[in-house]
Amino acid sequence: MAQLYFKYGAMGSSKTANALMARFNYEERGQKTLLVKPRLDTRDGDHMVHSRIGLEYPASTLTKCGHCPRMR
Repeated sequence: MAQLYFKYGAMGSSKTANALMARFNYEERGQKTLLVKPRLDTRDGDHMVHSRIGLEYPASTLTKCGHCPRMR
């Protein structure tokens, strides 16, 4: 079964770098990963996730989530 991980932290705390390193480790073991970012986030290009240490990888964009449960 798939798992969803939510990472949070202060700006500059290596959240993106850790996500990209974890993606590499999962795929090295033959597991599939999915990187998703909001469609409005265009700082690194429309479909790229980029860390300050120079790691980057293509990501899917999330446009809207009408079928997702509402958070309260």
